Amino acid sequence: MSEEVKNNQENKDNKIKDEKEQKQEENKNEIIPEKPSEESKTEKNNNTQIENMPLNSTWIFWYASRKEKDHHIPYGERLTKIAEFNTLQDFFKYYLYLKPVNEIDRNVDIGLFKEGYQPLWESCPDSGCWLLRFKRTADLKEINLKWEKVLFSLISEQFEEPHMLGAVLSIRGRETIIEIWFNYFKYEKIKNMIAVKFGKLILGNQNESESSTTLYFKDNSQSMMDKSTLRNAETYSFKKKRKFTYK
Repeated sequence: MSEEVKNNQENKDNKIKDEKEQKQEENKNEIIPEKPSEESKTEKNNNTQIENMPLNSTWIFWYASRKEKDHHIPYGERLTKIAEFNTLQDFFKYYLYLKPVNEIDRNVDIGLFKEGYQPLWESCPDSGCWLLRFKRTADLKEINLKWEKVLFSLISEQFEEPHMLGAVLSIRGRETIIEIWFNYFKYEKIKNMIAVKFGKLILGNQNESESSTTLYFKDNSQSMMDKSTLRNAETYSFKKKRKFTYK
């Protein structure tokens, strides 16, 4: 290879690298602005000093575009690692800057997963996920509250389940979905125990007349076959203080 050809190739590789880094930075700014608003800092921080407490696991925030212009790119290549942390203080360092759901553009996925896993079916072949779906007209502040509950429950191990892997907030064109991922190895007991805890977390302190919701379940191996998280998903109705019923 001549010196000129070699230099041209190096310049081309550097350009691709620079474009990729620029794209990753744009992705990061999509959900984490360079500077949080004063209102955001006041609401989320309230000048509270966060103790530097170690977490049981290392967690990673992920971002992926669902925009039509990116559909030709394999999903795994669209994934961008946004931040990594293993202490409560570091979690809040990123959490304080996270945009709320109502400020994030549609057709975006945001994930929080344990180190060693990614929000990819292929990365979690023994897993499944419970899904909570919201119509586009749903209250975005309510969605944001539920998403925050999921984040806090994961890092604080409130599910009390070692098989928990992470969660995804999928803001799509016609709906928004909260997904929780976990290894269950086809054991219905693990699947149902997590469902009950997820249902109670989502319902919270709602009135008894409102304390019901519909959850969906999809096995990742089935998702790989269907090439879809939602197609052929199982539907369950959850009522507070009652068991799940299959629809």
